[in-house]
Amino acid sequence: MKLVKILILIVMIIPTSLSYVPYCATSEKGQKSQLTADFNPIVCNAKFGQQYNGNVTNDTEFIFVFPKDRKITSPARITVVSKDAAPSHPLLVVVTQLKSILSWQIPLVTDTPSGSYTYSQISRTLCPDPDNGEIVVSLSTLSDFNISFVLWVNITQNFDIELSRQYTLKVSPSEPQFYRFQFDNVTSSTLLHVESHDSPCMTLSIQNNLCPVYDLERTIQYQGLWQTVMTKGGIFLRKEEFPNGLFVVFVVHSTNIACTGKRTGGNSDQVKSLTFQLERSIGYWDYVIGVASVLVVFFAIYLAAFLFALCSKKTLPLQPHSVESPIDAVNAPHYAAISSCATTPTTSIFPGGYSDDSDPDETDVDLLYDADSSKEVIRTKQILFLSDLAQKDPRVLSVKSSLFLWIMMTVAVFYALPVVQLVFTYQQVLYETGNQDLCYYNFLCSHRLFFMSDFNHVFSNIGYLLFGLLFIGLTYRRQRISHAVGSHLGIPYHYGMFYALGVALCMEGVLSACYHLCPNHSNFQFDTSFMYVLAVLSMMKIYQTRHPDITASAYTTFGILALVIFLGMFGVLNGSDWFYIVFTVMHLSTCLVVTAQIYHVGTWKFNFGMFSRFMNQCKNDYMAGGLKQSCTPLYPARMILLFLANVGNWGLVAVGYYLHLGDFATYMLSIFLANLMMYYFFYIVMKLVCKEKILKPPAIYILLSFVFWIAGLYFFYYKSISWKLTPAESRAYNQHCEILSFFDKHDIWHFLSSGALFFSFMVLLTLDDDIAEKDRRVIPVF
Repeated sequence: MKLVKILILIVMIIPTSLSYVPYCATSEKGQKSQLTADFNPIVCNAKFGQQYNGNVTNDTEFIFVFPKDRKITSPARITVVSKDAAPSHPLLVVVTQLKSILSWQIPLVTDTPSGSYTYSQISRTLCPDPDNGEIVVSLSTLSDFNISFVLWVNITQNFDIELSRQYTLKVSPSEPQFYRFQFDNVTSSTLLHVESHDSPCMTLSIQNNLCPVYDLERTIQYQGLWQTVMTKGGIFLRKEEFPNGLFVVFVVHSTNIACTGKRTGGNSDQVKSLTFQLERSIGYWDYVIGVASVLVVFFAIYLAAFLFALCSKKTLPLQPHSVESPIDAVNAPHYAAISSCATTPTTSIFPGGYSDDSDPDETDVDLLYDADSSKEVIRTKQILFLSDLAQKDPRVLSVKSSLFLWIMMTVAVFYALPVVQLVFTYQQVLYETGNQDLCYYNFLCSHRLFFMSDFNHVFSNIGYLLFGLLFIGLTYRRQRISHAVGSHLGIPYHYGMFYALGVALCMEGVLSACYHLCPNHSNFQFDTSFMYVLAVLSMMKIYQTRHPDITASAYTTFGILALVIFLGMFGVLNGSDWFYIVFTVMHLSTCLVVTAQIYHVGTWKFNFGMFSRFMNQCKNDYMAGGLKQSCTPLYPARMILLFLANVGNWGLVAVGYYLHLGDFATYMLSIFLANLMMYYFFYIVMKLVCKEKILKPPAIYILLSFVFWIAGLYFFYYKSISWKLTPAESRAYNQHCEILSFFDKHDIWHFLSSGALFFSFMVLLTLDDDIAEKDRRVIPVF
C-alpha cells in the first residue's frame, strides 16, 4: 500500500516540475556535464517560433541551441520576458553566433524625468549571418531566488526592404528594430521617408551592411548616418556610399530630450508606431531638366530685356515742354493741401533752359539765386522744390554716390570669404560625423550633387545673381543714354547707388546659397544680412531722389547697417524680453525721427534745441491764428501718410511681440521690408497727389513687383524647416517637392523674391521718367 502511495505522489510531482521547466530535447552532453558541484547548466535543442518557460538561479543556467538552417535568409529576433528580474538581481542574456556575441540584462533600467523606469521585456534582432550557423542563447543569474523567464526566437519577416512598399512597425527603448536594403543594378539613389503620429523621440540610423549593428540608444551614433525623429524624417541614400547594402535602424529614446531639448517622455507609453518607405530618387535627367528649365526661363527674361532695350528710344527726348512758373508755384497759397502741385501759369522751356519768349518779364529774371543758395534761407521756405536741394556740384554728388558701390563691393568680399569657409567646414563635418541634425534640410526634397547635400536649394538662389546682373546691365545702359539730358532737368540720378543695389542683389544670392549648404541656427544671419542692406539702400535711394544734397553718406549708411546686423546677431543669440523692449524703444524712436525728417523734407535740425524750437513754433502758430491754426498741419496729405506709417510700425511691434519672439531675425527683416513697402506707397501716392504721371513701364513694374511679392510671401510662410526649433521638431515641416520633382516651396520663394526685388528696383529706376525733362525749379520735394 505504501508503494502505491509513493507512485501516486511521484506522478503528481512530475507534471508540476515540468510546468516550471519547459520540455526540450536535452543533449547527452548536457546531461553529463557539471561545471561545479553546485552549478548545473541545462542545454536544450530549441526550435524557432516556439515559446520556452523556465526558472534560473545562481546554480542553474539554461542554454538553448537553435540549429543551423541554410534555407533561412532572414535573421532571428530574440525576445526574453522576465517579471521576477530586478536591477539588484537581473537576468543575464548572452547570444552567441559563429562570428559575433550579443548580451543584455533584464530589466532594462532607464532614467526618466519622473524617475527610473524598467522594461521587463527586451527584443533584439541578431545581425544576419551569411552562413546561417547555429545560435546559442544562454540565460543565467546570480540571484539566490528563482528568476522566471519566457523565451521565444522567431525569424524576422520582411527583413529585406522593397522599393515603394510601406512598412509599419512598433519600436520602444527595449525593442529596437532594423531592416536591410540592397541596391539593385538600376537604382543609384533612394529617399527614405519615415512618418509617425506618436511623440516619443527616436533616432533613425543608416549603417553599412556589416556586423555588429549598433541598435542601442548609447551606441547608435557610432556608425553611418543618423538623425533624430519625432513625427517625420527622411534621408537621401546613394549606392556609392553603401555599395554592399545598408541597415535602416530604429531606436526609441527613453526620454525626449534629444528631440525637444527638454526632459519629457519616458513614461510607460514610450512606444512608437511608425511607417517607413524607400522610394527611388530622381536620376540624372531629372537634374538636367530641373536646372535647364530655370536657365531657359532666365534666358527668355534676358532676351526680352535685350529686345525691349533695342526697341526703346536710345536717348531721352529733348523737346520743348511746358513747366510751371517757379514764382507762381512758390506763391501758391498752401502746399499743405497740395494745391501748389496744381496747374499754374506756364512758360515753355527749351532744353537749354531758355524761355521761348524773346523778352522775359521781370518775374522771369528776378529770382535772387544768390539768396536762395543760402542753406539757412532755403530752410525758411515753406515750400521746397528740387532745385533747392540740388545745389551741390553734380560731380561731387556723383563721387559720393559711387562710394556706395565701392564700399558695397569691399563689404561683400570681406563678408563672403569667411562665410564660404565656414559653410564648407560645416559640410565636411556633416560627412565625417554622419550627424544629420547638424543641418536643417528639407530632407524630403533635398537633392545631393557633388559636395552639396542640398543642391536644389543652393541652385535656386541663381535668380538673385542673374537678376542682379541684369539690373546692373540695365542701369549701365540707362546711364549711357542719359548724358544728353540737361543737368537742370528731371531727377538727378546717382547711379552709384543703383549699382550698389545690383551688387547687393547678387550677394544676397551668393550668401543665401552659402546658408543653404548647411542651414542652421548659427548661420541664419548669412541669409538675411544683405536683405537688410537691400531694404536700407532702397529706402535711401527713394529719399535721395528728392533730397540729393542731404542724403546720408555711404560711410554713415554702412555704419548704420553694421549696427543693424549686430542687433540681428544679438537678438538671435540672446533674444530676451529686455532686449525686445530696448529694441522696440529704438525702433519707435527711429520712426519718430524719420517721420520728422520726411515731414519737414529734410530741413528739420536734430539737436538739443529742437524741443524748444518745436514749442516756440506751436506758440507762434497759436498766437498767429489761434487753436485752429496751431493744430492744422502744414502738409495734411503728408501728415496722413506718415501717421499711417507710424500706425503700421506700432502694429509690427504688437505682431512681433506675440508671434516672432523666437525668431528675431525674421521679425527685424519684416520691419525693414514693411517700411520699405510703406515708403514706396508714400512716394507713389505723393506723386499722384502732385499730379505727376506714372508712365506705362514703371506701372508695369509696380504691378509685377506686387504680384511677385504676394506670391513669394505665400510660399515663404509655407516653410519646410524652422531653425528656431530642434532638428527633430523642424522635420515636421518637411515637404515633398512641388515642381519637376526637384524644387519645393522654398525654392519657389527664392525665384519669386528675386524677381520681386528686381522689379522693385526697376520701379526705382523708372518711376520718375515722367519728369525727366521737367525743370527742377518746379519739381516738388516730398
